Amino acid sequence: MDKIQRILKKGTLEDRKVLFSFKETDDNNLILLKFNLWARYFFSQYFEDEDAPFHQSMNDFNLRVYRGELDSFINIAFRGAGKDVKTKLFIPFCILNDIRHLRRYFKVLSADLTNAKQSVTDIYNMLIFPRVVEMYPDTFEKSIYKREETMQSFTTFTMVKVLADAIGTEQRGAIQEEARPDFIWFNDFETRKTLRSAVISRSIWDNMEEARTSLQKGGGCVYTCNYISEMGNVHKLVTEKLDDGKRVLITPILDIAGQPTWKRYTKDDIEKMKKTDDDFEGERMCKPSSSLDIIFDRDTLEKMPVLQPKKIIGEFKIFRDYDPSHRYGSGHDVAGGVGLDSSTSVFIDFSTFPAQVVGTFKSNIIRPEAFGDEIYSETNNFGECIAGIENNKYDQTILKAKMLGVNLYKAKGKELKINIPVPQVYGWNTNSLTKSKMFLDFSKVISDGLIFLNDIDLLREAKSYSRNDLIDREEDPRLSTRHFDLLVAACIAWQMKDYTTVKEKSNYFISDEKQINPAL
Repeated sequence: MDKIQRILKKGTLEDRKVLFSFKETDDNNLILLKFNLWARYFFSQYFEDEDAPFHQSMNDFNLRVYRGELDSFINIAFRGAGKDVKTKLFIPFCILNDIRHLRRYFKVLSADLTNAKQSVTDIYNMLIFPRVVEMYPDTFEKSIYKREETMQSFTTFTMVKVLADAIGTEQRGAIQEEARPDFIWFNDFETRKTLRSAVISRSIWDNMEEARTSLQKGGGCVYTCNYISEMGNVHKLVTEKLDDGKRVLITPILDIAGQPTWKRYTKDDIEKMKKTDDDFEGERMCKPSSSLDIIFDRDTLEKMPVLQPKKIIGEFKIFRDYDPSHRYGSGHDVAGGVGLDSSTSVFIDFSTFPAQVVGTFKSNIIRPEAFGDEIYSETNNFGECIAGIENNKYDQTILKAKMLGVNLYKAKGKELKINIPVPQVYGWNTNSLTKSKMFLDFSKVISDGLIFLNDIDLLREAKSYSRNDLIDREEDPRLSTRHFDLLVAACIAWQMKDYTTVKEKSNYFISDEKQINPAL
């Protein structure tokens, strides 16, 4: 460090430039050290307060996306955490100091073009800051190539491009020197305004995906955002499956012990925020506002165990072995199989305490008739137990399951004429009456500790389900940013508890006293 101090204080411009520059063989820790030195040397105004530990994680993940070690980094932090500043500093640092210029095309996308423009303007101003220009005088040096240089879009002398755009615009076809964007920064892509419309939220998701899939090979994305709702795209990013190429960092203003996560804010500061913020939980604690309106008890769900499947058959996950002496039942939600909402199955063992979810299935591409075959195969794994298949639409599933001999749940149909036998209707009908009842029943079962859900995907759906979702009518799945297909299947499965036997295949007919599906 003494040598570094001597270079910074007495070294030549070239010495300092060499100190900050990095090459592809340098390890990440060295580059992060160079970044911290560079940022503090030129822009000390951003470091009035000591960095918090989470800032080091932000810098590390930004660098790993830049170097192609990660495909995406979702940086969710409380308002005022400095996530935008860290990213703004990181981009010009790389433009000026990466000897190889690994990334040639940076793109900044926001829901509002004004915000994206401001971010690119800030980056541009950093590059033309007098002290920076003194050390890097050729950043915007004239060349034989025609280059743009505006506050919204500019290209450096080394042919590195930075562009601001709105997420709502077409993202395909953006090319720089025959290269596609290779580093995309999604910033402020979700606001309370965009959350008011499912159409807008869905459009933003589609355009973000279009931008992501249009990346240059090996490119990466950084998302900086607040977690203010479970009804939008931030929640979708969080709940998507993690893999080796994705990292999610969620940073609230208070840790689990109730201590500030950044010394910049005292407990008194935070107490004032609690009193004055409209949504302290969402803006500062990264706990979505819809959690105030949840149906299922969060504390109980958090304490539930998460099991790894003992066996996976296709997309059917089995969490516990079949016991012939136990009573089982299943629920099934049927979808169209066109990549939107999903066809799902949930199997419950009612003979244990608490009851256990023992199997789940979820697919958004299986066709309704093929789902009938799938249900037949699944029920055979659990003693040909009763299957409650939702019959609101896609009758092909019930028809195929009936042909194969699946032990289907039946209910009384409507009485058409006097002295004419009442027809039987196969399947469970989810309507305004039965939907409320089955969800509220299942909510009480969970809060009373009478069931373990076991499947992480089912737990996630239960955690985010709200009263607004309960009163929603049937909607076009193309406009929805969130689905609860596994949860619907689980609620139907629980309704099967009164119509199960121990490995005995028989007709299940609902008496008048037990009629729970009166709309049929």
